Amino acid sequence: MREFLKKDLILKIFSISFAVFLWFAINPVKTNYYTVPLNVINEESLRAKGLILNTKVYPEKYVTISVRDRVDVLDRIKDNDFEVTLDLSKVDSVDDKVIQIDPPVYIGRENISENNMDLKPKSVTLNLGKIEENPFIVQVETSGKLPAGYEIISKVASPDTVSIQALDSIVNSVGSVKAYVDVTGLNKTLEIRKECKVYDKKGVEIPELSKKFTVDIKIEVGKRVPVVPIISGDPNKDFVEGSYSVKPDKILITGDHDILSKVNEIKTDPVNLDNVTKTFTTPVILQLPEGIKLVSSTREVNVTVEIIPLSQRTIDIPVDSITLDGRKTEDATLNYEITGTVTVRLKGKVEDLNTVSYQQLLATIDVDGLDEGTHTVPLKITLPVNISQVEETKVQLKITKTKAAE
Repeated sequence: MREFLKKDLILKIFSISFAVFLWFAINPVKTNYYTVPLNVINEESLRAKGLILNTKVYPEKYVTISVRDRVDVLDRIKDNDFEVTLDLSKVDSVDDKVIQIDPPVYIGRENISENNMDLKPKSVTLNLGKIEENPFIVQVETSGKLPAGYEIISKVASPDTVSIQALDSIVNSVGSVKAYVDVTGLNKTLEIRKECKVYDKKGVEIPELSKKFTVDIKIEVGKRVPVVPIISGDPNKDFVEGSYSVKPDKILITGDHDILSKVNEIKTDPVNLDNVTKTFTTPVILQLPEGIKLVSSTREVNVTVEIIPLSQRTIDIPVDSITLDGRKTEDATLNYEITGTVTVRLKGKVEDLNTVSYQQLLATIDVDGLDEGTHTVPLKITLPVNISQVEETKVQLKITKTKAAE
């Protein structure tokens, strides 16, 4: 019996071994490889530590997981049954360039031992840099031509600075931040939102920073118009008003668009010349239309008026050039003779007096109704512009009858 049982035990062991061998022959243990995307988390923790990735492209987008198990188990496993995580919160400084990848996590239905899984690569080498943050003033640049007489009063960006946060090497290379506005034909205040462009210190645009920032821009325009002095009264009788000047002779004004477009000059309060005998300069207040404001100037200007003393000149008039008005040509019984010399005294500026000739004066006397005898008759003359007669000239006229009439 023992011998029989012993033989049976050997048979059983053999049977079991054979069954196991047969099982593994049919369902052997193998190693399969699975490609899994790398899940990056806690990237914001870098910024909190003053760090930034030099590039958004990681050296490894995918990792490979090897699993050793039975064929029937491996056949039921898929790539998306695994999760592999790179936790950037492990980075503490710019020197922490090699970061270990967390062990793979199997999320499928099979019972897989962690010891049967392997990961390649097990770490990632990061390209890290320090974050620098600096404020830069926004420069508003304009192009185009304004209407005649108009000028830009102010151009303001809001906010007037932008804070650039990037790699220290990039921030340190920034030279300027600019916003561009076309002002062609602009004749009123403009408010507009514009993107900024960022340039390095050589004036080359940095595309990765441009268009990240926008600002509200306000451009105010004004109009430069001449100052016109108003003159009232007359100087002393022996003087005449000459040229005048104003300082400033033009001023910059602003105001509502509809009002501003209609204002082409600004007048002063009247400057009184009554009985003035010399050149003078006086402060005068500007007359500003309602709704108009001055830009960067006071309401007071200085007006200088030249007062020129008048000169006198005596001009002899030949008697044969004097016209007799009122003479009846049909009455030939009377003879008209101007006795003595005829002179006129004129007053005016030297340069004007020097151009006057007796022919210009067109001298005449009125003889209408005069009979035989000696008469004192006023001389009539035509005065050039800016010339006056000092006193009336009297002409001695002798009228006689012809001998034939006698």
